[in-house]
Amino acid sequence: MKDSVVRGCLLQVLYERQNEGSIPFGHVEQAVPPPGGISRRDWLRAVAQLSEYRLIDWTPVENKSEMGLLSGFAKINDLGIKVLEGGVAPPIRISIDESRRTKVPRQQQAPIAAITSQQQAITEALEKVITAINQADVSEQEKNEAKSLLQKLLASKPAASVLGAGARSLAAKYFTK
Repeated sequence: MKDSVVRGCLLQVLYERQNEGSIPFGHVEQAVPPPGGISRRDWLRAVAQLSEYRLIDWTPVENKSEMGLLSGFAKINDLGIKVLEGGVAPPIRISIDESRRTKVPRQQQAPIAAITSQQQAITEALEKVITAINQADVSEQEKNEAKSLLQKLLASKPAASVLGAGARSLAAKYFTK
């Protein structure tokens, strides 16, 4: 399958799942598998290319295996959305499967985007809290206690209702071993 088709397919998947926040890819738990007919290698190469051309936001996961395995979390950004909706020319060749293109008029998408931006703001704030905990000048035990409380918060029903899949995504990103 052509790289441009794989990139288009990946961008569409991220577009359709944009309300979930960052989505796992690669060699992490619950990673999005490639659709039929696309190899894992081609799928992950498309992730790297879309990130390089700034159509998606990519957060890599530290590779503890030392094997160079690509793993991380991706989400479509504003440029990727504009490219997919046809408002902007893509900086890299992308072939869109017209049968899968979202048919929702842009006016109807605005409320979803408002919710998504609120969820995204909360998710980003929580990521800053996690980073601050990791960088704090306190004992490892105190860091682990703070992370444990945050993990319980992310697993709670209120967090799930406010953040949606973003809560699961944060938990998977920072709290799975």
